[in-house]
Amino acid sequence: MLLRILWLAVMAISLVACAQVKTDKAVTQSLVAGSVQKDEPMSDEVLVEPSNLSSELLYSLLGGEIAGQRGDVSMASAFYLSAAKRSQDPGIALRAAQIALYNKDVAAAKLAVDILVEDKNASVQAKRLALTVYLRAGDVEKSLSQIRLLLEKNEIPKRNALLAIGDVVSRHANKNTAISVMTVLVGENVKEAGVFVARSQIMSNFSLFNQAQKDANKAVELDANWQTGYVQLAQVLERKGDRQAALLVLKEASEKLKARQLLMVYAQLLAKNKQYLAAKEQLLTLLKHEKNYPEARFSLGLVYLKLDDAENAKATFKALYEDNAFRSKVAFYLGRIADHQKQDEEALGWFGKVERSENYVDAQAAIAIIKARSGDVRGARSVTQRLRNEFPEATSRFYLLEAELLMGARQYDVLYLLLTEAVNENPSDLALRFARSIAATEIDQLVEAEKDLLYVLDKTPSNASALNALGYTLASKTFRFKEARKYLAKALSLRPDDAAILDSMGWLNYREGQYEQALVLLERAYKKTPEGEVAAHLGEALWMLGRQMEAMVIWQEALKRDAGNRYLIEVVKRLK
Repeated sequence: MLLRILWLAVMAISLVACAQVKTDKAVTQSLVAGSVQKDEPMSDEVLVEPSNLSSELLYSLLGGEIAGQRGDVSMASAFYLSAAKRSQDPGIALRAAQIALYNKDVAAAKLAVDILVEDKNASVQAKRLALTVYLRAGDVEKSLSQIRLLLEKNEIPKRNALLAIGDVVSRHANKNTAISVMTVLVGENVKEAGVFVARSQIMSNFSLFNQAQKDANKAVELDANWQTGYVQLAQVLERKGDRQAALLVLKEASEKLKARQLLMVYAQLLAKNKQYLAAKEQLLTLLKHEKNYPEARFSLGLVYLKLDDAENAKATFKALYEDNAFRSKVAFYLGRIADHQKQDEEALGWFGKVERSENYVDAQAAIAIIKARSGDVRGARSVTQRLRNEFPEATSRFYLLEAELLMGARQYDVLYLLLTEAVNENPSDLALRFARSIAATEIDQLVEAEKDLLYVLDKTPSNASALNALGYTLASKTFRFKEARKYLAKALSLRPDDAAILDSMGWLNYREGQYEQALVLLERAYKKTPEGEVAAHLGEALWMLGRQMEAMVIWQEALKRDAGNRYLIEVVKRLK
């Protein structure tokens, strides 16, 4: 087994989510708002004139407010629902419904909005909330009633209103409710392209692609000049797996309508389909007509990167940055280009300009890696420690990032202490346990390494990487070969073509003196992954079989690829 490959496997599993650390996102508003969010402030307006309050009603209102201030949302909801029933006041009912939704109590929210909708002068806000509640409750008739009222009162084009309502139905209704509501809505608006696009989107979300495609085609038929219909049709076809048909729809529609949304979507789908040259030409054509179209310029920069045209990508992104367009995203990609070109100072500068957005964590991680690569391990660690403070919900991921930096710097004692701290904070985190076992092996703390790996295997008995790690540790560091073979045999049964496991089993055969059997497995492993440690093992097997010249060739070739590999350096020094 290769400790380095094993380590990289841990990092691949555990650090891939680094880019997924939550960041703030703008909230878009539509005709019909969604449900009350946890961070949405409640209204502080006076709901009922004090003179109209009975003692019972006052008790309920005060009880609700006090419970809310104490953080007992369930009790606050109960008090406010009682107040709404007693008063039949729309304002109190609205607040009761909001608190019930906040508490995820749909039944209580429905009782409150039943009172609310009796008010013929109910606000648009009230109608929106009522629709959300009825959809969640699965009440088709009452949902449709609120939709009809909203369509009567809306001040935007009906097509847009229908699309907005379809979005709300998609977000708040279960499958049966959504289909029932949209079926009636389509029947009442058979000449509106917007309602067919809305239903197509919902059907597509439920993987009912045939109906989704029919609805999208109907939207195009009703309005052949509406680009949204073509975009929806292409999206359905793509989700069905017919990407070529989707491309054809967008190609023909973009040639016909010359609409920039279609041209952009077409170019993006070409890129997604890895047709980068065609995507580049499409974007360049679009930019001839709209030179300052930021989205197209940004997409073009990404396509240049896919085409390995770093210079054009760099020029495109720099121009966008100077024009104050997508500055944070652009800085991130400029940092990646500089990093790829080994221009460390420039890369650090660009990554440092990335704001707290979707690329922030990746940028900070890149800063840490560059610092460590240049020898500033202390500076690199300060970055990861700061990330742990900024994102406490993701501490284990940043511990693993810091561990990767220490692994690269071969500071194994510090690495073990760091991972012990991490495990103490997150004792059930298997990735941290796995990583600590590797660190323990490096400093010959074999008892601790075995404990961690057995803990991982107790939780995940078919974890091939853990089986491999334990088998290799026993094979290379002890004479417990029978136990090692048990673990490695199971690992091989799970992943028979895995180079690391083949190497581990080959090395076990070598340690047992079975050099011919070792050679077969090590050659297979080296062919799959010509990595330094595998080359070291393969050369040793060849050496013991009297094929010293072949061993030296293998080692020299491997050293050209990885001159600093400690396993190769040690074995060549020992046997040369």
